[in-house]
Amino acid sequence: RNVIFYVLLITTMIPGIIMLSPAYIIYDNLGLTDTFFPLMVPGMFGSAMCVFFLRQFFMTIPDDLIDAGRVDGISHFKIFWKVVVPLSAPALISQGILGFGGGYNDYFGPLIYLQSPEKYTLQIALKFFVGTYAGNNQNVMSGAVISLIPTVIFIFCQKFFIRGIAMTGMK
Repeated sequence: RNVIFYVLLITTMIPGIIMLSPAYIIYDNLGLTDTFFPLMVPGMFGSAMCVFFLRQFFMTIPDDLIDAGRVDGISHFKIFWKVVVPLSAPALISQGILGFGGGYNDYFGPLIYLQSPEKYTLQIALKFFVGTYAGNNQNVMSGAVISLIPTVIFIFCQKFFIRGIAMTGMK
């Protein structure tokens, strides 16, 4: 398991731009360009940094709690679901916030994979909106305010985010 973890960490040293051409060719050969599939699926499996972050957090959970579940006769899945997941809520929320923010603010991925204007994400549409309404600042600024709403929601989730980051790696 440590070898697999180290290989995962080594993959973080590969710049994402290097994988862009092979990924595009694969999605194009599968007929998945101009769909939301190439934007959603890679994020569903988590990045290497997400796996690293959650691994470090799970290592801080006391073994005594897991052993207590075993003594009580709980299955491994139930220990995970009833003990580990509730304790790891701050880390999971933190990763959810980071994942959503990264996907929401992604400009390059939708620009590469989406060709139809009706499928553009908000960030791409806002860029074209700026070009179309260059003289009409009210419309451009209202679009920018709408695009900031998820960032403002982050302020309300900041307590979970900071707790999840602060507790990672502490034993």
